[in-house]
Amino acid sequence: MDMEARFLPAARALRTGDVAGLRRLLDEDPELASSRSSQSHPTLLQCLVLEGGELPAHTQRELARLLIEAGSTIDEQLVACGSNGNVVLAGYLLDRGAPLDGRPELLRGWTVLEESIYWGFRELSAMLLERGASVRNLRTAAGLANVREMRRFFDEQDRLRLPEAGRINWPFGKFPPEQESNAPQDLLDNALVYAAMSQSLKAVRFLLDRGASLASFPLGFHYRGTCLHWAAVRGDAVMCELLVAMGADPNARDQTRELTPAQWARHGDHDEVVRLLEARVRTG
Repeated sequence: MDMEARFLPAARALRTGDVAGLRRLLDEDPELASSRSSQSHPTLLQCLVLEGGELPAHTQRELARLLIEAGSTIDEQLVACGSNGNVVLAGYLLDRGAPLDGRPELLRGWTVLEESIYWGFRELSAMLLERGASVRNLRTAAGLANVREMRRFFDEQDRLRLPEAGRINWPFGKFPPEQESNAPQDLLDNALVYAAMSQSLKAVRFLLDRGASLASFPLGFHYRGTCLHWAAVRGDAVMCELLVAMGADPNARDQTRELTPAQWARHGDHDEVVRLLEARVRTG
């Protein structure tokens, strides 16, 4: 589904890098930049963030400048940069004043750093950390494989500190009531997936030693799979092998599509992981 008809000429200009065309359209209808579409991308700047990432950096910045100076918001669009790893526009929007840690009410406090970790864009995560982005909860520390930061969320008896450890959250607009939780086990299991996706065995073991479960299907993800499912779809053969060695079940089926980790790996075109996991299933 594309944006509403009113936005289509401008959206085409953004996708093709037509700076002069966008300038002309904004001169004719300045409210295009600040208006919202009820379908597809909510704003033109978000369209640029998500569909203009292959354009030259200077073209992206010039298109963004035109939209911002015509009245576009920038903080919602900064978070969108994390969903496709758009380092160019993330840096530009920060330079234009977008809040690094986001508005608290935006996606229930979800930040561009969390977005970049969720979708696996490490270059963007590194840039945000260099600019001073905050590690505000356990899942973020786990996704960064930063055990020192993870320790901050546990007391001297290795019990999870609440509310400092955060609540379950995700990068999608509507948050189902059944996903809501700040229960310690839910937070530990959620963070375990982030640790598994971070390629850090040390972070995984840190959480397992404090009660996280390899067999759980954690809240806070658009598919309810185990940490092995998520390592598989990311194509991390080393992590998959280690998780199985520690007791993760290669036969487990996710609670959304009822697929095994090997099937998730096949979906991600990770043939090495498929072979590894299918061999573990055969050998029991």
